[in-house]
Amino acid sequence: VYGDRGENYGHPLDDFNRTAALWSVVLGVAITAEHVALCMALMKISREVHQPKRDNRVDAIGYLECLQRIVNERTRQEGQ
Repeated sequence: VYGDRGENYGHPLDDFNRTAALWSVVLGVAITAEHVALCMALMKISREVHQPKRDNRVDAIGYLECLQRIVNERTRQEGQ
């Protein structure tokens, strides 16, 4: 969330906005970066229900932390 991923893909708001734009085209509805974070966390929870693994739990937490970073960055940008 804060190390290599951030260096490789940028802030979660930017990274997840790119994903949201693509998902919006495919799904035909407006998707936000927040939606992406929530859906990715839910995918990890689904996998955990199917076959419990530490990686699922760690990744789900990571996606929720990305959600918090997105919320924080939107709040910061709106305050400017």
